Amino acid sequence: MSIKPRNIASEANKNDIASLLVSLTRSLYRTMRSASPNCSFLEMKTLSIAHELKNPSMKDISDELGISSPATTAIIDRLTEDKAVIRTEDEDDRRMTRIALTSLGKKLYEKNRGVIYDAINERASNLTDEECSELTRILQKLQASQTNQVSK
Repeated sequence: MSIKPRNIASEANKNDIASLLVSLTRSLYRTMRSASPNCSFLEMKTLSIAHELKNPSMKDISDELGISSPATTAIIDRLTEDKAVIRTEDEDDRRMTRIALTSLGKKLYEKNRGVIYDAINERASNLTDEECSELTRILQKLQASQTNQVSK
């Protein structure tokens, strides 16, 4: 009994997927920018990282954003000036700086998260439950593939 090989998507189909994901990302970014015009994408992403990682170090943020330490410092400087985050000294290592959301930073994070979720929900409103389940399964598969490539 022979095992039939899986059909792998053609380059054209993969390019279509890439194009659609990039277009959707741009559309969501524009939606987010209109809700918070004074906050850049990297600043919003930094707020998200600070929320998810609970007091990350500057290095944690740099690694998550994939940017240099000086670029991260500039983002944190702006967010500190806007009173969205505060720098704190690490309890175990005084050389390390940790970043914490202020109440204003938490509100800004929640607002931006809500805007994104609302925009996605609006775009998905014409999908059936079955289509939502299938899309979720496919996106999880893409995300797992990305996680495997990053860890190599």
